[in-house]
Amino acid sequence: MRIATCAAARVRNARPLPGWHPESGLLPDARTAQTAGVTDTSTRPATAPTTWPYASSLRTAAELLLGLSFLATVAFGGFAALAGERSVVAQVAAVVFLVTLTCVLVSWFRGVEADDR
Repeated sequence: MRIATCAAARVRNARPLPGWHPESGLLPDARTAQTAGVTDTSTRPATAPTTWPYASSLRTAAELLLGLSFLATVAFGGFAALAGERSVVAQVAAVVFLVTLTCVLVSWFRGVEADDR
């Protein structure tokens, strides 16, 4: 009887290991390493290293022009809408934005198509 009482007292007084949670499925006082469906990534990286394709200065300039022309279109178009008049600058910026967008999208899709080959 004393053995059962001591064992019950030991389980009752045992504190779980730090980081233990009732829903983890792990034993609360196990002193050995346990994992609950966790993949060991200590010997290999979790994801493959990413390599970025070489971006030419022309492509970088086109993407920068794309962003700047979008901002100019929105800014001058918004100002013209508030002022209640048409803005030639907003119209020119919109045309530059559309042409640059077309060039950048063609460049991106050609790069993706070349990667598939």
